Amino acid sequence: MFKRSIRKDKLLRKQYKNFEIWNLLNKSLKKTLKIYDIKESLILKKKIYSKVAIRNYCFETGRSRGIVPFFRVSRMLVRKKAGIGLLPGIYKE
Repeated sequence: MFKRSIRKDKLLRKQYKNFEIWNLLNKSLKKTLKIYDIKESLILKKKIYSKVAIRNYCFETGRSRGIVPFFRVSRMLVRKKAGIGLLPGIYKE
């Protein structure tokens, strides 16, 4: 299940990125159409995609809760790796 959730997360992020670019291009096209008085039939239909479905998963354990966004690992692994000294810029006194 861990690998499946990671695969799904990567797919959702890729789709969101593609739709985000699509929507930005479409938005700029709408603005130029208004400026130059061109027919609105040239505007492409907006593809709606939500970022809500994207979850952050830990790459090592697959947990979806308690994720540190900078390292993309769970809080328990951050604590463990910081103690060993594997994370750059973080140390445990």
